Amino acid sequence: MTITTVTSRKILPTTLAAALAGLLMVSGCTKQAKEDTDSTADTQTAVQDTTAAGTTKLSAVDQAYTDRLMISYANMAHAAYKDSLDTAKALQTAVETYVTTPTQANLDAAKAAYKAARQPYSQTEIFRFDEGFVTANDKRALGSIDGWEGQVNAWPLDEALIDYVSDGYEGEYNSQDNIINSDSITVGSIKQDTSTITPELLAEMNEIGGSEANVTTGYHAIEFMLWGQDNNGVGEGAGNRPVTDYATEAGQCTSGETVNEDAGICERRGAFLKAATQLLVDDLTAMEAEWQPESENTLRSDLMARKYDNGLRQIMYQMGSLALGELASERIQVAFVTGSTEDEHECFSDLTHLSYANNARGIQNVFNGNYKTVAGKSVGGYGVKNYLVDTNNKEAADKLATDFAKVEAAFNVIVEKGEKEGIKVDQMIATAGQVSNKVFQLKSKIPVVAGLKIVSLAYKS
Repeated sequence: MTITTVTSRKILPTTLAAALAGLLMVSGCTKQAKEDTDSTADTQTAVQDTTAAGTTKLSAVDQAYTDRLMISYANMAHAAYKDSLDTAKALQTAVETYVTTPTQANLDAAKAAYKAARQPYSQTEIFRFDEGFVTANDKRALGSIDGWEGQVNAWPLDEALIDYVSDGYEGEYNSQDNIINSDSITVGSIKQDTSTITPELLAEMNEIGGSEANVTTGYHAIEFMLWGQDNNGVGEGAGNRPVTDYATEAGQCTSGETVNEDAGICERRGAFLKAATQLLVDDLTAMEAEWQPESENTLRSDLMARKYDNGLRQIMYQMGSLALGELASERIQVAFVTGSTEDEHECFSDLTHLSYANNARGIQNVFNGNYKTVAGKSVGGYGVKNYLVDTNNKEAADKLATDFAKVEAAFNVIVEKGEKEGIKVDQMIATAGQVSNKVFQLKSKIPVVAGLKIVSLAYKS
């Protein structure tokens, strides 16, 4: 299995991390952004070695509270990644069935399996922002979650690199040759042999040419291969890739509305989808192993070894980074302010409403100390809220609990609109200039307000 170095993303400093860290009287350090391209870099400093900086001495009682928090956090991480792996394996089974027998029923089953697989994984993103905290260890299989995540969840992707797109599509990659229809493609100065599609090839090509948009792996590549492009703009409807895109009978294979002379392209499409799901399973297998109890040279053992130094700081930073820098800013604010459907996290399947809610739920899981598995079991038992109460910060715990409840209620509006009424995020983000139907505008009013409320709450947290 190949694990590639993945996307470097700009991470904004967060008041949530700083405020909680202050309440808990841990030394003030924030993580340095991996890009030096904006003014926020001046406010971010690298996480320093806590031994050199001076470690706060904890009493036996405080150590016991920290122990409970770290064990609960690690157990939740393991359970969430285990669920992600199990549901990815179910997705793989559905994909293999579909590729072997491309029927509408099997395509629908594969899409349902994708939707189910995204639920637990989206809750794991709270664990992602760890790079800069973890200790270097050549014996550990994975360096950090943040360094692993881009191969699994990178977005948005330049779909023209992978397969056919609409005539009006505009992206960084603008060649007619792509992985599906060509035995070799050229990206910048790089000529890549694509004659045999394997998990190793997709991993090697991810972000080929140094472009973050050249995504060839992970959930969103699989999503694109199942749904195809969503060409509805801010109107109703997701991608609608036809079953015949995977037909292997002569004269039946299509690329959208184009009927291909032979079935080779459809066979390659199936090979890509199977390779991408295999790589996803491989990657999640590696990450689940990192959180096994009583493991050595893993991300879990690393966290436990430094739990009294910067383990707590890491948790606070991760909560704030996902809440503000990623979810409220990159995933919600950009899409809502610009009305850009390309910035919708699940832009092919129109499942963004669930990704938003599960990202927020992941933060709340760590706060409450409770992750509910796919099977319905509660894992954890001790969260930041408990820690705050036990360390004489009940007022702060109560205030945060109230804020979390408000955010949860706002996301519930978006989920209900998406699941029960069919109003998806690409419709909710429509700006006044994009809306031409007054009825539609009124129909979208509540979700838009809810979405902006989430951004506001996340910024104030």
